[in-house]
Amino acid sequence: MERRKKRESEFKFKLVKLKDAINLIDQQVNLLGIVLDRKEPKLCRNNDWICTLSIIDGSYERPGLTVNVFSNKREELPNHDGMILFINIKMKSYGGGNRVNAACNKGVSSFALFKRRTDEAFICYQRTSNFRCEERYKSSMEELAKLFPTSCSLDQNLEFSFLREIKEGKPFNLLCKILLHVVNEEEDMSTIFVWDGTDAPPASIGFKDTSAVTNLSLLSRDTLRSFPTVGTILRLSLSNHLLYGVKPGDWVKLYQLLCVVDKGSWVASVTDSTTVTLAHDDHLVEKIMRIYDKRITSKFGHIPFWCFPSPPGFTETDDDQAPFVTLRDIITFSKVTYKYRCIVRVVSAFRSQEEDENRHYRVLLTLEDPTATLEAFLCDKDAEYFWGLGLQNTEMLRKQWNQLLGITRESSVSLGIRNPPWIECCIFSYYTNKADPWNTRLYKIFGTRLLDLEAV
Repeated sequence: MERRKKRESEFKFKLVKLKDAINLIDQQVNLLGIVLDRKEPKLCRNNDWICTLSIIDGSYERPGLTVNVFSNKREELPNHDGMILFINIKMKSYGGGNRVNAACNKGVSSFALFKRRTDEAFICYQRTSNFRCEERYKSSMEELAKLFPTSCSLDQNLEFSFLREIKEGKPFNLLCKILLHVVNEEEDMSTIFVWDGTDAPPASIGFKDTSAVTNLSLLSRDTLRSFPTVGTILRLSLSNHLLYGVKPGDWVKLYQLLCVVDKGSWVASVTDSTTVTLAHDDHLVEKIMRIYDKRITSKFGHIPFWCFPSPPGFTETDDDQAPFVTLRDIITFSKVTYKYRCIVRVVSAFRSQEEDENRHYRVLLTLEDPTATLEAFLCDKDAEYFWGLGLQNTEMLRKQWNQLLGITRESSVSLGIRNPPWIECCIFSYYTNKADPWNTRLYKIFGTRLLDLEAV
């Protein structure tokens, strides 16, 4: 009885050579091969997607065996060449029994795609969610890799970019740390928040954009406290199968991402060629951490990379000896009330002047740096000090607002993009309800004076 079970188990996981598989019509088999050709996915009549591959091995070469891979989601189809392992796919005949192909249906079949690194380790960069059998086939994978070394090798010319080097609309590869992984089981999608310790470039803001949309706006303060306070955190949504075996805290290599600017914020997205691999013992990780450790121990470590070592001098503050902090430092600081000094851009403003016997002035500014956005009030005497004589002169105040928000004559005429300047400012955090200080915490600018920007 035990011997029969053992034989059945061995047969269930046995790899079949392609030359033998073509004679096993209507049977479920396991195949290991090299992707020779991959057609663009197409939508079937039943709204499923199909991707047609041609695969070869040492027993059956060109033109190869045709394998039709079906899925209800395009992103779950094979998206790269390399070595592919199919489990439990069905051999079929067509054309009056004269031709043979194989069908891989997600419900009963699974697959995984591999490449080989220079250290001879195999990297699985795509797999279906139901794939579980990699270890069992390593010796067969080694043998096939010897026959087709070029087809199995990971492209070592793929360079990685820092987040500070990203450009809109240009695909890039990123080596980064996963800080948070949120899974949506219903949609079979995940949202990850990734970081590499560098500052993404300041995004251009549309003329009509009233506020920037931050990647971290949906996260609680408690969650943000677990993140580094220096360096941009990028949000990315992708299919769960791309993140198989990946968990928060892992360093990963993300291949072929795309970034665009939406409402003044960087938004990352996947492409048809996006893959994810774990960065095991990679020397680049050590390099990134050395750069980061050197940065945060520096006097200027919390200053945005894009205005290092200091902003252009558009403002001056009363407390020029206080250390600089990032907006994420402020948001996650352990005290409700405190005074800070930082370098930011004013990306939007809502002005209101309340006329009464005290003539109160109140404006809400949206501030931005590479780590977060934060809303801060500019009120009364602090506003008078900030604007100076401009608060009493309508034309002067209009020019100061335009300069602060990065509005030029050209951008206002064409309704194009604007690039607010970096400014230094002091921020005070406070609460409005002593019984509930954290939930009523607000921020205001103080001790900061706007200089004549045209004279700078």
